[in-house]
Amino acid sequence: MSSLTFFSLQKKLLVLVLSTTLISISTTTVIFLNFDKISIFQSQLNIIIIGISLMIGLSILTYFLAKRLSEPLAKLSDATHQISRGEFNVRTNIKSRDEIGDLSESFDNMAKKLQEAEITIKQKEEVIKQQEDILLKFSQHSQNDCVCVIDMKDSTKISATLSDNDVTKLYEIFLNFMAKIVKNYNGEVVKNIGDALMFRFPNVVLNDKSIIKNIIECCLNMIESHDDLKKQLEKEKMPELNYKISISYGSVKVAESTTSTISDIFGPTVNRCFKINSLCPENSLIIDNNLYNAFKDFNEYAITQLPETEINKKYGYKIFQVQRTN
Repeated sequence: MSSLTFFSLQKKLLVLVLSTTLISISTTTVIFLNFDKISIFQSQLNIIIIGISLMIGLSILTYFLAKRLSEPLAKLSDATHQISRGEFNVRTNIKSRDEIGDLSESFDNMAKKLQEAEITIKQKEEVIKQQEDILLKFSQHSQNDCVCVIDMKDSTKISATLSDNDVTKLYEIFLNFMAKIVKNYNGEVVKNIGDALMFRFPNVVLNDKSIIKNIIECCLNMIESHDDLKKQLEKEKMPELNYKISISYGSVKVAESTTSTISDIFGPTVNRCFKINSLCPENSLIIDNNLYNAFKDFNEYAITQLPETEINKKYGYKIFQVQRTN
């Protein structure tokens, strides 16, 4: 495409030069023809000087027009060589309203995209390098945690009706709202995974009733704050959200990095918490069998076992819904 464009421009340049020359010759001829009627007091020398002056003027005009066309082509050629050397920050900035201007705009857009791609690649390389360093510096140990997950219900369906900016805003409001409640109960936010927030209460001893009650109150407070969240979303003209909360208890692997103050956790307890969350009723709290024995002694909570599903049968889970008795 570029070769055809340059050929077209060269062709136009040649036509311009030839046309200008013909105009010059024609003008001189006309002058000679018309001068038969001019006063005899004007000499042929003056006629010749005028004709030559016109030819010189038109030649100079042709030169500058040709130069005006050739300079952008030379600029594009130099920029192409710079791109070939990996200098993607080059721009031609030719603003003429012709084929050269169109070619220049396409070239600059291409160079911009190449530069952005180069920056993205470097950033990803840096992230990969950092992750490699972090993996090398992980200090892993096991402990017993209460792992909790709060997940938006029907988030895919809701997101389909919103713009990308509104989806981001919706997630931001929801996740930050719940994260504040977690911190109020001395929980630790681990991370958000899409539209879900994972948090934990580390080193939990099941026979410590005050710790167990604090955990359950945190999660019930999230459910009871549904109306407050709804009002906050309405202020931002966002749709209403419903959610599900699950808690599992057991051993987790804690990965602590020297480059971050936030610990990540993984293991069967984490996997179980996510799996049972899918079985939780809307705006409700469920717990696994490990926590059932610790919670059943509290008179202020009603604990009901949920019906068995394929997941229960496959993994041997027993799932219980927790509600206030009053």
